[in-house]
Amino acid sequence: MDKTPLVSIIIPNFNHSRFLRERLESVFNQTFEDFEVILLDDASTDSSVEILEEYAKDPRVSHLVVNKENSGSPFRQWQRGIELSQGKYIWIAESDDSCDPDFLLTCVAMMKNNPKAVIAFGGSITIDENSSKIEIDNDRWYDKRFKRRQGECRVFDGIRYITHNLIWINYIYNASGTLFRRDAYGDGSEFESCMRMRNAGDWLFWSIMATKGDVIEIYRKLNHFRFHSGSTTREGVNKGKSNGNLFDEDFIVLRHIFENTRIPTLRKMIRLGALMKKIQRAQMSEEDRKAAYHKGKELLKYNKKDYLTERISKTLSNFIPGISTIRNDRL
Repeated sequence: MDKTPLVSIIIPNFNHSRFLRERLESVFNQTFEDFEVILLDDASTDSSVEILEEYAKDPRVSHLVVNKENSGSPFRQWQRGIELSQGKYIWIAESDDSCDPDFLLTCVAMMKNNPKAVIAFGGSITIDENSSKIEIDNDRWYDKRFKRRQGECRVFDGIRYITHNLIWINYIYNASGTLFRRDAYGDGSEFESCMRMRNAGDWLFWSIMATKGDVIEIYRKLNHFRFHSGSTTREGVNKGKSNGNLFDEDFIVLRHIFENTRIPTLRKMIRLGALMKKIQRAQMSEEDRKAAYHKGKELLKYNKKDYLTERISKTLSNFIPGISTIRNDRL
């Protein structure tokens, strides 16, 4: 490439040959053109590498890296791509998703207009394995308090975004719909814990990243987020559909948030109580449940008072608006 690109687009792939052309076409056909593409394959066993080699002939592709052995974590591929990147902004375009042609144009403009921002993300249309739209809306814009309008955006202080939003759930649920600043990643040492995770690494990643500056929510559905039938999602875990394997990572994320931000005592107690309730209701053996309780207590220091506070607040929230606000603390 003749000059340093403004955006580095990282496409980490593993066995997504079925969706790969759709993803690559949506990237190379962006209306914003100042970018490089970094293609990564994590030892796929399908025809992915042949497709990537075909697209690697495009002059905008700066790297094609094919692993001989699987890395064991999708977030290791994030790390590799970021290390190779040259751009001011990073877009991790997951290989099974696709997007609107104006995705980059919109997000880059928002970041340029808000120099303190480190993250800009939009909404997603959920699609199935055949790229057909399905009625699953992961964006939490349209409740009674937040009447977000299509096309609008809001800028939030990053710490407040963590303590009001990310403490409850990973609102930045899809990397493919997100642009972030490369300099906020630094040398990557702060993010090393994310790279060892298999499921909650993105939740921790955005929780760390948001400490570096502002967060922009763009109320446009610029991304196509693919939902795979039979997949285990974090939303499923929140509904109790888990064998307990994901709780260890939940504990790590919440411990990081509690240690690095100032959470009001009542909000913290309610959040810990909600976690205890989730463990109690999860589908797992009693032996696994006891082990999860013990590990959570060890890492987060929760106790029965937290559980009772959450249960009482749940009951009172029907009568006392202030309690309801704490329980539904979304900015």
